[in-house]
Amino acid sequence: MMITRRHHSWSISIKLWFAMTLLILAVLGGLGFTLTWLFGDFYLQQKLNSLRSEAVEISAQLASVPNWSGRLNLLESLKLTSGTQLVLLDPQGNIIVLAGSISQKGSQNTIEWYPKSLLGGSLNGLSRDLRPSDFFTEDNLAQVLSGQTISIKALPINGGAQAMLLAATPVGLNPVKGVVLLGSSPIPIQESIATFRRLILYASLIAVFLATVVSLIFAQHVTRPLGLMQRGASRMAKGDFLPIQGVTSKDEIGELAEALNWMGESLKNHMAWLSQEKNLLQGIVESISDAVVMLSIDGSILYANDSAKALWQENEIVVQERKTQIVTILQAMAVRENQTENFEVVTIGIQVLQIVMAPMSENEGIRGHVAVLRDVTASLRAEKNRREFLASVTHELRTPLHLIQGYLEAIQDEVIPKDQSEEYIDLVLEEAKRLARLVQELQEINWLERGQVMQPTAINMENFMLELDHRFQGRAQELGVKLKVSKGFGELYADQDRLLQVFINLLDNALSHTPCGKTVRVFMVEEQNEVRLVVQDEGEGIPKEALPYIFDRFFRVNKARTRKDGGMGLGLAIVRQIVEAHGGNVRVESDMGKGTAFWISLPRL
Repeated sequence: MMITRRHHSWSISIKLWFAMTLLILAVLGGLGFTLTWLFGDFYLQQKLNSLRSEAVEISAQLASVPNWSGRLNLLESLKLTSGTQLVLLDPQGNIIVLAGSISQKGSQNTIEWYPKSLLGGSLNGLSRDLRPSDFFTEDNLAQVLSGQTISIKALPINGGAQAMLLAATPVGLNPVKGVVLLGSSPIPIQESIATFRRLILYASLIAVFLATVVSLIFAQHVTRPLGLMQRGASRMAKGDFLPIQGVTSKDEIGELAEALNWMGESLKNHMAWLSQEKNLLQGIVESISDAVVMLSIDGSILYANDSAKALWQENEIVVQERKTQIVTILQAMAVRENQTENFEVVTIGIQVLQIVMAPMSENEGIRGHVAVLRDVTASLRAEKNRREFLASVTHELRTPLHLIQGYLEAIQDEVIPKDQSEEYIDLVLEEAKRLARLVQELQEINWLERGQVMQPTAINMENFMLELDHRFQGRAQELGVKLKVSKGFGELYADQDRLLQVFINLLDNALSHTPCGKTVRVFMVEEQNEVRLVVQDEGEGIPKEALPYIFDRFFRVNKARTRKDGGMGLGLAIVRQIVEAHGGNVRVESDMGKGTAFWISLPRL
């Protein structure tokens, strides 16, 4: 299973820092805005209340004085709150006194009123400092003349930056003798609020810095074990199930690390169990002598055991053609029988394969197919040889027995003249000897297959080669074949009678299959630890396809040869059994039309 890693632009540390900083900024920003608004409104309202109280007090004092002269004297003695301006208006809105200065009686210093106008309106071109009366409208005057005490938050007018806090109250009632108007600038309060805002800003910056430090420390504390677990999980994904070290916390992160370690241990045990099961299954499959091949659903090879590789000769140059033939047959079987087991016997060259194929089923459907291929060539050939052997033995026994029976009956019935009976008796004796040789060869095969122990002795190879030459020169001359036996040397530790039997079989075959005028050679090659003896003829040779079976029992290259020309196919089987019983080996080389060479390798000791 592939694991896709998602790369994020922000790490957990940055996310934690950003979240904490944003939270602190939001809290401090909201708190600063709320406090600024509350404190500003509180201080402004407090100032208005103070102006209102002061205006009421001044109005009461002025109302207690019966004439304007006394009132003016009273105003001169008043001490206003710092930053407070006083304007005394008559009921028509004319300025009588401004900021403690005394105007002339009947002075007409008035301003232009703007009924219901917005604060901060035009002053009709007057060039002077703003007064409280500049923010006092006719509506405000009417309210005060009706006996009300009012307070006003006056906004800047005429595009200026100055604002005014006002409090107005009537002087006397029924009739109203004048209006006391007090004004104060809100700038000190605004400066205090600005200072408070700066304090909140500085506190926010300090909080952001502290949040950064704290969040980084906290993020490192959180992300370090997460990083360890991430690297541990990556190792586990690659098959390294070592436990995660370095996570010591007892919180949820520590529990997660313990869970990952437990999962890694479980995966390790499970993978070990799966590996054991796989090795066991693979060992079983590899130990099977039959070829086992797994095919995917599209027909490609998923697995093949050593027997399968040997079947299509994996190490041979012609592997591709042979492998392609086998795979093509398997693919055809898989397509033909997709759901059930399939059985088929096919022939590839000289090999006969028995194939059993079954589908590999899963919950999702068929994943592929498993095929077991068994090379039944040897068993079929053995069965065929057995039948041929029985037929040959029957024939070989029946023919001489019939001849013997016929000759003896003829002699008994005196059908054959007495002067010719000796000749027929010789024929009967010859047939009896042939039957005895057949039985003897069968006994030899049985004796060797039972693993009878050889009786080795030190053989003088020079004398042994001379004996071969003397024994077969006569027959070679009769057949018109040249026999050349090289001189032997050294000693060989072997069973001399059995070794002589090997060369009798080989030389008998070589002389029988070599045309007149050709040569049969016997020579010896000495190696460091072994001796090689070679019988080479210039006969017709052995077909290439027959070479793998030349040492099999009952195998004859030319089955059309007569009993007189060929034996029962047991001679070379006896040769191989004797050589292998000595710990050696025998091999054959042959070219059609050029001859055959048998190489016998025997250990020196």
